[in-house]
Amino acid sequence: MFANIPLDANQLLPLGLLLVALYVGWNSKRSKHPPGPRGLPLIGNLLDMPTSEDWLQYRKWSEKFKSDVIYLNIFGTHMIVTNTLESTLDLLERRSSKYSSRTRMPMLVELCHRMSWSFSFMPYGDTWRAHRRLAAQEFDSSQTIPKYELTFTRNAHGLLRRLLETPEAWKQHLRHQVGTMIIEISYGFEALPQNDPFIDTAEKSFTAIAIAGMPNAFLVDTVPILKHVPYWFPGAGFKRKAKEWGQYSDDTLETPFKALKEDIANGVEKPSFAQRCLQDMDPKVDNDYQERVIKSSSATMYGAGTDTTVSFLETFVLAMLQNPLVQRRAQAELDSVIGPDRLPTFTDIPALPYLSAVVKECHRWEVVAPLAIPHMLTEDDDYRGWFLPSGTVVIPNSWAILNDPVKYPNPSAFNPERFLKDGKMDPEVQDPELAAFGYGRRVCAGRRVANAFVWLSAGYILASFNIGN
Repeated sequence: MFANIPLDANQLLPLGLLLVALYVGWNSKRSKHPPGPRGLPLIGNLLDMPTSEDWLQYRKWSEKFKSDVIYLNIFGTHMIVTNTLESTLDLLERRSSKYSSRTRMPMLVELCHRMSWSFSFMPYGDTWRAHRRLAAQEFDSSQTIPKYELTFTRNAHGLLRRLLETPEAWKQHLRHQVGTMIIEISYGFEALPQNDPFIDTAEKSFTAIAIAGMPNAFLVDTVPILKHVPYWFPGAGFKRKAKEWGQYSDDTLETPFKALKEDIANGVEKPSFAQRCLQDMDPKVDNDYQERVIKSSSATMYGAGTDTTVSFLETFVLAMLQNPLVQRRAQAELDSVIGPDRLPTFTDIPALPYLSAVVKECHRWEVVAPLAIPHMLTEDDDYRGWFLPSGTVVIPNSWAILNDPVKYPNPSAFNPERFLKDGKMDPEVQDPELAAFGYGRRVCAGRRVANAFVWLSAGYILASFNIGN
């Protein structure tokens, strides 16, 4: 229909100038963002996104564009990846008032909607602060370790017994014993020796969370409108999976809390995080609201603590298996300091710097979460002359931070000595815990508990066993 419309030079010139102006405007807008792969109209960098080991590709882009901050755009969603501790802390720590919310997670939070109770995924605001306050009061104070020392010791002993009986099942033992300890801390329950229903249900739930929360694992996270397709539609298997996972999550949230309330009603409850929170409820605040916060905080602490602690201990065993000289040196330190007649305690920490260095190197060498849970910017910001609009998703590349060859020479090598100087911990070396437990206001509230138990467990295992094929 347009073939018969004559276009002379006088008409073409303004049209051409308009197109040039639009292109220049779009390009100048884009140039205000950090560097990154160029992308395509409409879909942006969708086709550039890696399907596995995202953290490796993000660092490759960082090297290619000579920038520790990389910009991506997917269907209009602005994303940046921070690849150094400096840029990560600049934004998530020093500007935490703007960078502490969470991005939209269609698969994990909206389809597996029952998982929205986990305050790990809540947007920043009053509800999140109420959950965080409870967790911090219990797990992030100078009294945390003394309060739980007996629990740590009892469960570390339990782990040794299990390893002694069936060492070939060491992975199952790690998972069960960590679950046993954290369910005791969270609810005061004594887990069954095998097939504990609370632990089994939580395992299913948090395995589902790990899968559903993986970047780029589900197309619906990139194209949220897909969440409206019917269950029977071709390719809608993700919706059926979300329904199944949502039920696991529901059981993890409700079942142990209901059992605890029954114990309280019968006067047989044991001290725990949830029990103390229920006991200390504020009579001036709505009871139902407080109970919901306590219930979801307890379930979050249980799930987050179990998965990360088990992953760390698996890394520790693997590192000792692959590095027998490190193992022998750590054992020699234990023999020299504590001798053959007892096991290490927290009072021995200053005298066991090599063991502490081994623990730090495990955090660095095989970080539990190579990419931290994304943060979201809640208002426009300028950083290094770049414009970052409200809603920008910020992905900290913890793997790149902990494999920085400037901070950690020969980063692929497992080398605890990098943290030591003259037989003591070297404060000049960047502490991997700055990147291993999250960032800013979203840093893990239970990191003191996790660090204490993994240090004690590592010491117990090395003092009692040789790790080998």
